Amino acid sequence: MLEAENGEEALALYDQANLILMDIQMPLMNGYEATRAIRARETVGRVPIIALTAGNVKGEKEKCLEAGMDDFVTKPFVKDTIAELFKTWL
Repeated sequence: MLEAENGEEALALYDQANLILMDIQMPLMNGYEATRAIRARETVGRVPIIALTAGNVKGEKEKCLEAGMDDFVTKPFVKDTIAELFKTWL
C-alpha cells in the first residue's frame, strides 16, 4: 500500500497503484487536479480512482466523475463500503 500526503505525491505514485482512493481536499494539488493530471498521463490502461470526500453537497459526485474519477464515497465510511469498492474495482 502506498500513501501520498498531497496531490503532487499522488501524481508521482499513481503508476505503481492498482486502485487509488483519492481525497478531494489535499494540499498542493487537490483531488480533482491530481485526477485530471493522472488521466492526462495515462498511456496504457486506466487505474480506478475512487473519490473520498466529507462533502456531500449536491453535485459533488458529478464533479468527481467529470474530473475523471470512477466512483465516489463519502466520509465517514464503514469497512463494508471499502470491501465492496475493492470487489467492484479490483
